Order: sequence, then C-alpha cells, then structure tokens
Amino acid sequence: MKKILIFKFALLVLISCSAVDDIAEKQRELNQARQLWQSQQVENYKWNERLSCFCAGVLEWDLFVKDNLKEKVEFDEINLHQGQTYDDILEKAKTVEEAFDFIETLLSKEIASLIIEYDDQYGFPTEVNIDFDFQIADDETVYLYKGFEIIN
Repeated sequence: MKKILIFKFALLVLISCSAVDDIAEKQRELNQARQLWQSQQVENYKWNERLSCFCAGVLEWDLFVKDNLKEKVEFDEINLHQGQTYDDILEKAKTVEEAFDFIETLLSKEIASLIIEYDDQYGFPTEVNIDFDFQIADDETVYLYKGFEIIN
C-alpha cells in the first residue's frame, strides 16, 4: 500500500512539473511573439478572426484597426443571434494586443489543453486552440486569425 501511495505522489509531482514547464514555455513564446509584434510598430491593419466552437451567433468577422484602436468590424449580419448587435461583435473582436492579453489570461488558468501558434513574420497569434476540460465534450474553442493586412 505504501509503495502505491509513493508512486501516485511521484506521478503527481512529475505531472505538475511538466505542466509548470509547459506554461513557462508558452509564456516565453508569448513574450517573444509580442516583442516581435511590437518591434514592427504596426498601428493600422485588418485581420480576420474566426471562432470555432459549439456556439451560436456571428463566429467570423474582419476587424479594422486604426492607431491601434478598433475602427470597425465587418461580418455577415444574417448570423446575428438573439439580440446580438454590431456593437456586441465589435466588443468581442480582438486587436492583436487584445489577443495577446487573452492568451496571457489563459496561461494563468487551469486548462486541459492550450495550443498557440504565432505568425513568423509579425508575431501575432494565428491560432489559439483551447480545451478547457478533457472530461467535457463540446467545450473546445478555437480562435483562428488570418487575412492580416497592413493598411496605410
């Protein structure tokens, strides 16, 4: 019995250390990506954000950013769901900096799986894949960022 308890404790410590190392690596990657993005000094751009989840409503939009502030958002209005408005979608849309902040928040939470990919040239996130709990079906959410264009 004692050997089983020691084994379980050792396994728990190993898993905990691995999770801490994984978070530290993800934080390092985030810091590098954010630094690359900030070095580009891009203030005016457009990008497409697509949300893939088991949810309803508008799940894809183009966000236009001017002077690092949300200027406007374009989406297919036919997908507005139960009282959603233009302002709701504009609020939900993330600038690159807001996407970085969102990732930072995720790194501070207990999440079963978090996969993040970044653009090699500019550093912005291209995919944030979240599974909040392996035991729960349909809780996975994926944010995809594409169509990035610098606007002069």
